[in-house]
Amino acid sequence: MATQMHNSLASVTPTPRKGRVARRNDRLKNTESFSLRDLSLFASIDEETLSQLTSESKIESYAPGATIFRQDDPATAVILIISGYVKVLRIAPNGDETLIAIRTDGEALIEPCTEPTDFYGVSAESISQSTLVKIPAKRFVRFLRDSASLNLAVMKDAKEKMAALVYEIEALKSQNADQRLAHFLVKLCPQNEERCRFRLPYDKRLIAAQLGVKQETLSRAFAKLREIGVRTETRDILVESVSRLKAQCDVSNAGQGLLARPNTPLSRDNAA
Repeated sequence: MATQMHNSLASVTPTPRKGRVARRNDRLKNTESFSLRDLSLFASIDEETLSQLTSESKIESYAPGATIFRQDDPATAVILIISGYVKVLRIAPNGDETLIAIRTDGEALIEPCTEPTDFYGVSAESISQSTLVKIPAKRFVRFLRDSASLNLAVMKDAKEKMAALVYEIEALKSQNADQRLAHFLVKLCPQNEERCRFRLPYDKRLIAAQLGVKQETLSRAFAKLREIGVRTETRDILVESVSRLKAQCDVSNAGQGLLARPNTPLSRDNAA
């Protein structure tokens, strides 16, 4: 069930753009100081378009397990995550579910609408307490037609998602379960820490689906990682040596994609 937190973002005072990237992760957690500019999709659009989008936007909160939209529903809104985790699913006619992606802070649930009559090709369900920002689809399409900077932003977003998909296909075809899990865990390790503890963001059943392996295969992969100092207790993880974990998956050379989001999915010059 969704809880509407604010009628709109129009009352939020814009903040200077200088230093915004460094503060983005912290600001995404705080809806009181939230601005659409904090989201990568809108980071470079012009001020007039940003102001128009802000006046049409609203923030909603979803409990774990809440449905955000269903496959084949009319696409009534462009939806981005301020905080939390959302799983995106494709549902077969027989009811079987396939996990397409898990989205988190700053990401759009799906590609922004480009036509006012679009339908959702997937379903979306919150897997944690999640805060989302919604922009009416019809208004977004109108702004898209009128704003060159928004047009460019949407094309850039689509290009980066395609690059991430290419990386994911590469990982699924070229890496074994141990390597995929190592990539996933490395991205959760705090930066500049050789020994660290953290908590898995969601349960191992979803991690297995995200990595494209069975749950028993994931359990065996976790067991193998004990040999290089990775300890698990339910969702709590201890990594004795991040360097050894990185060596396990050769992070510097391997593709990373949606299995473990890189900070820069693919160079703009090489992503064509």
